[in-house]
Amino acid sequence: MELGLKGKTAVVMAASRGFGRAVAMELAAEGAKVALCARNADDLAATAEDVREAGQMAWGGMGGAVLARPLDITDDAGVREFMALTESQLGPVDMMLVNGGGPPAGNFDDMDLNAWRKAYELTLASALRLCRLVLPGMKQRGWGRIVQITSVSVLQPVENLVLSSVLRPAVQALTKALADDAAPFGVTVNSVAPGFHNTSAVQRLIEKKQEQTGCTAQEVISGWTNEIPAGRLGEPEELAALILFLMSQRAGYLTGQCIVSDGGWVKKTF
Repeated sequence: MELGLKGKTAVVMAASRGFGRAVAMELAAEGAKVALCARNADDLAATAEDVREAGQMAWGGMGGAVLARPLDITDDAGVREFMALTESQLGPVDMMLVNGGGPPAGNFDDMDLNAWRKAYELTLASALRLCRLVLPGMKQRGWGRIVQITSVSVLQPVENLVLSSVLRPAVQALTKALADDAAPFGVTVNSVAPGFHNTSAVQRLIEKKQEQTGCTAQEVISGWTNEIPAGRLGEPEELAALILFLMSQRAGYLTGQCIVSDGGWVKKTF
């Protein structure tokens, strides 16, 4: 399927591993110019090289440019600098993946007010900041795609993830509000809600669960997969394929949606 992304500029947040890395690799393979950021400079540099190679392999050495900069997405000045650098080196942003990793695991009694403030900055404030920087230009140019990675906690609370279960629904409300505002200008805003996937974030959840219960890692995973009709964890590349479609030319009539990728784990009927 032709996605129509060749030559377009994409920004991928938290791109050094997991979902962000998988999306960046897919974008490069489609011929997009890709700007990457993440907190870990070493992991980011390795990912940038892989993304560059993916583009060159797909397009015979003529793949799109790659820009990578270490960044904490809660740093307002740093984010502004990164976005300005992206526009100056790669061009106006056509597509953006809002992705910052999840707030720490824990129950209500584990979290003081400072933890809630940090979770707000990471989860909701960062999404607001990024959308405010790119959405006006997209609307002016008459085309754009924003995809936000949230969580199945948007649809139902997840055990031991109180911060995510409270703040992720607010991110989805932002998605819907922005989608309604941007639709007349040819810009779509959607979110994806992943369940349990093979990522470093889920690995941290496994370790936390081991601490709390004394179970082995395999016992923790089995406890989840027994509740997942697909009988397994997802792979980052599977979610990346969904995100690439949402960023494509073909997905222009799909906006304001939260699409779940969880192997059937969520029990809601609508």
